[in-house]
Amino acid sequence: MENGKEVLAKVVQLRTQLVSQGHTRHLLAETDLMTLRIHCYSPGIGENALHSHTKEDHIFVVLEGTAQFNTGRDGKTVVKASKHQAIVLPAGCYYQFCNSGDTPLVMARIGAGPDKSDTRLNPDGTPIPGRTHEQGAAKPVLIEGAFFE
Repeated sequence: MENGKEVLAKVVQLRTQLVSQGHTRHLLAETDLMTLRIHCYSPGIGENALHSHTKEDHIFVVLEGTAQFNTGRDGKTVVKASKHQAIVLPAGCYYQFCNSGDTPLVMARIGAGPDKSDTRLNPDGTPIPGRTHEQGAAKPVLIEGAFFE
């Protein structure tokens, strides 16, 4: 607590519109040390090429659907997570993932780290600029009237 300033709690709604193509991601909350986002991925769609983060830990909580995470510097270790499961990815852990089911995948993503200067790295150690390696980076197609809530 800084200078006696009162810090208040905040409630956020874990709600997102489902997609039939592409994916969405929405920032729900942010503090100095962490972020909370909700993501929705259509079947077969994932995020990023194999990468790690230098200063940010991630936890992906599967709210609906099934995710396949490929982990390790070679991406050959497969970890599956389904509804009510989470995968913990400490800074330095290489991963990529995709929706391995046939329905939309909804995940809450918690990112936490000591500062906002996190860098994503390729397995060879080179930095990945921006979000240039999206898998299936097509614009999302929202399913009318269909929400995770």
